[in-house]
Amino acid sequence: MNPYLFSLIISFVFHPMIISFAAFYLLLFGSEPVAANAFNILLVCFFFSNFIPISTVLILKKMGKISDLDASKKEQRIFPLMLGIIYSGIAFLILTYMNANPLVRGLMFCYMTNTIFIILITRYWKISIHAMGVGGPITALWIGGFQFPIPAFFILIAVSYSRVILKAHSILQVVVGSIAGLVLTYLQLQLFFVS
Repeated sequence: MNPYLFSLIISFVFHPMIISFAAFYLLLFGSEPVAANAFNILLVCFFFSNFIPISTVLILKKMGKISDLDASKKEQRIFPLMLGIIYSGIAFLILTYMNANPLVRGLMFCYMTNTIFIILITRYWKISIHAMGVGGPITALWIGGFQFPIPAFFILIAVSYSRVILKAHSILQVVVGSIAGLVLTYLQLQLFFVS
C-alpha cells in the first residue's frame, strides 16, 4: 500500500476524536459495575468531545477561519483550541454534577488542561495534537486497568508515523506530543482523580 494513503487512513481511523469516544466508552462500559447513568454520561462525552468540536471545525472551515480540517497552520489553531477548552470545561462540570466515575471526569479535565498546554506551545512551535490526543486516552485507559501496551503503543506510533508521512509534523513534534500526552495526563489523573 502507498505510504501516503496508509497514513491518511491511520490518521483518520485513529483520529483523537475517535480515540476519545472509544476511551470514554471503555471507561464507562469496559468493567463492572456499569453505572446506571453510564449511557447518559457517554452522551455528554460524545456531545462535548466529538459532536460540538467536529461541528465547530466544519463551521470554521466554511467561514474561512481555518484553511483545512486539521487547522494545519499554527496561527489558525488558537481559536478552535480555545473553544475546545470551553467545551471540555462545560463537559467536566456536567460530568461532575452527574457523578461520573473519576477517570471519565479526569480524562475530560485533561482534555481541557492539555489543550491549554497546546495553546501555550503553539504560540512558539507546532506540537502534534494528534499524537498528544492519542497519548492522553492511552494513559487514562492504562490507569483504568486496560493495560494492553503493544496495541496502545502500536496505535500511538502509527498515528505519529502517519503525521510525519503526511508532512503535518516533524519527528520531534510527534515525539514531544506523544510524551506530553502520556506524561501530563498521567500526572493529572494521579494527582487529582485516582484515590
